[in-house]
Amino acid sequence: MSIGTFAVDGGDTVFGALRAYGDNPSAFLAMNEGKEYFTVAGRHGVIPYRDTGSHLRQSAGVIASHDGQEPLLRAFTEFAAQRRRKVVATRLRRPEAELFSRCGFTVNQAGSSYSVYLPEFRLGAPRLADLRLAVSRAWLAGLQAAEAADEDSAAGPGEEADGRRVFTGRIGDEVVATVTYLPVFGTRPGWLHHTAHRAPGAPRGALEAVGLEAVRVFAAEEAQWLHLGFTPFAELGAQYELATASVLAARLLRLAAERGEWRYATAGRLAHQRIWDPHLVQPGYLAWQGRAAAGALGELLRLAKSP
Repeated sequence: MSIGTFAVDGGDTVFGALRAYGDNPSAFLAMNEGKEYFTVAGRHGVIPYRDTGSHLRQSAGVIASHDGQEPLLRAFTEFAAQRRRKVVATRLRRPEAELFSRCGFTVNQAGSSYSVYLPEFRLGAPRLADLRLAVSRAWLAGLQAAEAADEDSAAGPGEEADGRRVFTGRIGDEVVATVTYLPVFGTRPGWLHHTAHRAPGAPRGALEAVGLEAVRVFAAEEAQWLHLGFTPFAELGAQYELATASVLAARLLRLAAERGEWRYATAGRLAHQRIWDPHLVQPGYLAWQGRAAAGALGELLRLAKSP
């Protein structure tokens, strides 16, 4: 077996696999976060990862055909063992969690992800009253939202420079809110809400108004889904756990969700996701090798604190 690992400029090899096999809404994000990419000669597919010294950090699962995922993951764990590393994976959906479970990982639910089905999104729906109120406040303050042209290239609105789509909210000539989206492929194609920034002094509802403009543009392009992302510690439930779950880790995760300081780091993110009244809520999982959960939980806490 010939194993390969290459740096971020893997180019068509990486993004070709992403377009062909990337089904997790966070797959493009995982590609951006990865510093290296694991491959096996003769097999299609790739595993993005980052070497943290004690772990190989992986996100969003194995990017390969359905029948190629398990062999590639098993080869990756062998590769990690040769380097005296443990593998830890975050932002896994249920199918990916089951894959990691079959390959000997301990797997626990660690949060939830939220998605809006754009063909059924209606701003006038009763459950979107809070969204309408937030957006109206921004509009009354004079905010105007639009897709931004990429200042570093010739790409304009609707075009992809490095895959991102950026939408901004301005009051006069000042940008007071920015939201970035990444492409999503696979069975629920569309866009992933990636980062959001609200300037000090920006009106309440600025981010929601910018997001609504993005929804309008994506819907006009007949995009299917707006994925709002994974939120650690959100909507944990015993019914979502797999047979390979750690009872201790489950207790620690629930304790952190109920009492820990980490709930404050994710509260705003969760509120922003819920205001869109998502059509689909899915459990998200954390997987790690061995019994020691400290390194895996550390990765989850890192996600909780990230933008």
